[in-house]
Amino acid sequence: MRLTFFVLIMVLSVSLNVSANRIFYDNFESKDVTMNAWKPKAGANYPEFEISPAYNFTVGGKTCLKLAPTNMQDWRDMWHTFNKIKPARVIVRFYERGWKNKIKVDQQYILIGDGTTDEDSANFCQIGQTGNPAHDGHYSIFDAVANTWIHTKTATDEPRWVKFELVIYDDGTAKVFVDNTEEHVFTSKWSGLGTVGFASYARNDRGGVIDGYWDDLEVYDTSEVTISAVSPNGKLAVCWGDIKQK
Repeated sequence: MRLTFFVLIMVLSVSLNVSANRIFYDNFESKDVTMNAWKPKAGANYPEFEISPAYNFTVGGKTCLKLAPTNMQDWRDMWHTFNKIKPARVIVRFYERGWKNKIKVDQQYILIGDGTTDEDSANFCQIGQTGNPAHDGHYSIFDAVANTWIHTKTATDEPRWVKFELVIYDDGTAKVFVDNTEEHVFTSKWSGLGTVGFASYARNDRGGVIDGYWDDLEVYDTSEVTISAVSPNGKLAVCWGDIKQK
């Protein structure tokens, strides 16, 4: 009984510590919440997106963010800005429908920079699927400072929720992880986290689809996020019955 109580206390303690460091979260369960949290780039009246029931990552949730551009080969993006957060960790889930099913998204990315958009960021990157046949079966990372595309080690074969992360450490070092695999280290130091965005650019001439699905965007003011028993919607993912059996 004492051991069970201790385990529960530890779970609650870790949960509170993680929650205290999370400074932004959108689980894309409410169109109004998302509309208020994200702004379009100058020139657009509102961000273009759908709240879709097609897929869901959030425990207890029902929907996700769907980006499906209405105009071909025309960028559509939406942004949320921060005040140069450092250290920082950005986590988002992308639904992979599987290259083994010959499904790729052409083109969709999470955008991360140290300015307010890509245009005024000294450091900026894109993480997602490019649609370029040279990257088929893998994800793509664009490093704006190096002006280069990185072909990930992580494969896109299996349908699943994929985790993209960008981490900015105390000294400004920044890294990209895909499903916990380190994929890229930026050569220049980041001044902090200034913006996070989503972008889509519809192409249908390379065998890809134009609709993409995202969920659970989280931003922390720390480079280290301990995995806890709290689900993304703030509820304990480990129930009392499960703890008693361990």
